[in-house]
Amino acid sequence: MKKKLSLLFILLSAGVLLAVGCLPGAMGGFGCGGAPPSGWSGPAVANDTLYVGSMTGRLIALEDILSPRARMNWQYPPGDEGDLGYIYGTPCFADGVVYVAAYKGKVYAIDGENGWRMWSYPEDGTIGAIVGGPVVSDGVLYIGSSDGNLYAVNAATGREVWPPFETGEDIWATPAVHNGVVYIGSFDQKLYAVSAENGVEVWSSPFGTGGSIASAPLVYNDTLYFGSFDRTFYALNLDGTQKWTFEEAGNWFWGEPVAYDGTIIVGSLDGRVYALDAETGQRKWHYPAEGQVGPVRGRPAVAGGLVVFGSEDGTVYALDPATGGKVWQRDLENPVRASIFAGEDVVYVHASNQKVYALETEFGGTVWSFNTGD
Repeated sequence: MKKKLSLLFILLSAGVLLAVGCLPGAMGGFGCGGAPPSGWSGPAVANDTLYVGSMTGRLIALEDILSPRARMNWQYPPGDEGDLGYIYGTPCFADGVVYVAAYKGKVYAIDGENGWRMWSYPEDGTIGAIVGGPVVSDGVLYIGSSDGNLYAVNAATGREVWPPFETGEDIWATPAVHNGVVYIGSFDQKLYAVSAENGVEVWSSPFGTGGSIASAPLVYNDTLYFGSFDRTFYALNLDGTQKWTFEEAGNWFWGEPVAYDGTIIVGSLDGRVYALDAETGQRKWHYPAEGQVGPVRGRPAVAGGLVVFGSEDGTVYALDPATGGKVWQRDLENPVRASIFAGEDVVYVHASNQKVYALETEFGGTVWSFNTGD
């Protein structure tokens, strides 16, 4: 049964697993009888410029990010030209162009230097609602949609490279591309491997995960890592066979994992971050060791020799990657749902108060903050 969207965030805040509820329909995405919440775009940094989707539906470029005071270079659309709608996925930068996907079902290619639109896909109309982010590889942009399709478009022109690849349900995940294969999870509980050359299925996981897959897969040491809404974290060989599973979490795995020194680090909506041996899946540690913090939805970052993650409880935490011991925490007093971006001795955090924070990794102090709201 579908419920109003506010229920989803009650569940996220409470850290309660409910496999039914406000889950997407084939065309509806978040449209569970109410408007979606504001976006949770993570920041991306390229050429000393930070790009982020604002919660008011604009792509914003910040410059002077290595100074004590960042400033806006440009925003798209400009302030007098409306907005793109909610943006959930992290923008992607490639070859001087920044790509951003809007929930309303459109992808935009924006000149990274001046903020001019180069193209939008589709040129006319929309596809299904988009929750994940775009990925560009070898001149092709890949994006999943709540209409259940994986799209491949020419990154220079915005034209389709091959017909949409259809899965059995909504796609909320961001794709991953490795050695000519695109990997994408679906709400039909399968992970798909698709040829980047022609969009033909290479394989799909021969087992159902028992829950929807909204986690972007990670490819590390010839292994695929991803989590599912069945509270299980999976490792697959690149031929789709199962390597191991981790089943100790108390809630969904939604965010993308990261790898560090033979360890896979991933957050869960149960309010913990888990460090798993990449080869065996054995738990090395979890934080906190006792109890929980708020639900962890976004991807952690490894920066300055620390694991840094944000939580629904409004706090950013930094951990020792070997032990999981807390090194520092910073209370932003607003939920952090977006993935964190690792810079050089700094991490960039987009919180739900519409502010982007640059936090130095040694002690968590604020280098600068910038309000992306109107």
